[in-house]
Amino acid sequence: MAKVEKTPDNVKKCFCPTCPSYNECAKSKGELIFCAVSAGKSECPFPMNGCHCLGCPVYQENNLRSNYYCVNGAADQADSQNTMM
Repeated sequence: MAKVEKTPDNVKKCFCPTCPSYNECAKSKGELIFCAVSAGKSECPFPMNGCHCLGCPVYQENNLRSNYYCVNGAADQADSQNTMM
C-alpha cells in the first residue's frame, strides 16, 4: 500500500487544481494532493464531476490504484479498499 508524502516536489506535480471536481471550497482552504498521508479526504463537499488522478504524475510514480482521494481519503487508506468510482 502506497504512502504519498506531501513534499514540495509532489505538490508541484499535483493535478488536483485541474480536476473537474476541484471546487472553490477546496481552493479557498488551500487543499491539494489529497492522496498524501498528511492531506487525505477534504473537509469540503465534492461533487463527482470527473477525476484526473489517473493522469497525475504523483499517482503514476507511486503506483496508486484508486481515485477521488478528495472523497475517499489518502492513498494508504483508499487504495487498500480499492475504491475506484
